[in-house]
Amino acid sequence: MASRGEELPLGRMVPPVPAGAEIPPEPPDVGARALTVASRLLAGATTFFFLAFIFAYFYLRSINEEHLWRKGHLDPNQALGAAMIACIILSAALTIFAGRGMKAGSRAWLTPAIGGVVLGLVAVALQCIEYTKQNFGPTDGAYASVFCAWTALYLIAVLGTIYWLETQVASEVRARRKPASTEGDIRQADLLIAPGLDAAVFYWSFLAAIGVVTYVVLYLV
Repeated sequence: MASRGEELPLGRMVPPVPAGAEIPPEPPDVGARALTVASRLLAGATTFFFLAFIFAYFYLRSINEEHLWRKGHLDPNQALGAAMIACIILSAALTIFAGRGMKAGSRAWLTPAIGGVVLGLVAVALQCIEYTKQNFGPTDGAYASVFCAWTALYLIAVLGTIYWLETQVASEVRARRKPASTEGDIRQADLLIAPGLDAAVFYWSFLAAIGVVTYVVLYLV
């Protein structure tokens, strides 16, 4: 129990119950606040992670030791790269639209959310296809190693985020297909789904921006 002079954390708390009583459900705004903070912290950690590749790119390019920065004719497939980043941008745009629809109380948000998930998976497939088409591997110079490591780890981040989005879509589909018949917060499934969707949409939008930076640096600079 907090003393009178001790400040309580922001937001609602789980109400106290007598000893031996069943603990009531956690208020939805507690989980929502946690997800909001967690998504921002994850975005910050992601920024520092990919800054390492930006530094490696420009540092190795500037020193160009023994002219091994980009030895030979190393060029990624521009068409596949452009298609990949276009899918990521469109996917992020659709999920933002879905998130706004959810906040507005529209049941139509599910369609753009599904479209965003599908386009995200298409982007991953296009990048994997490019690996089979490019004329270099991770051991063919500094540029090649930075390109392969950066894009591969970015794809892992994209897959994880798309899975996160897919869980929100699957939860909504299940809630609509078979509404809960018991008492509790689950009877209002959107109260639980909305915070998760909002956090996932925020992070996916952020990761899409990282993808644009990745494309500009690796394909255009």
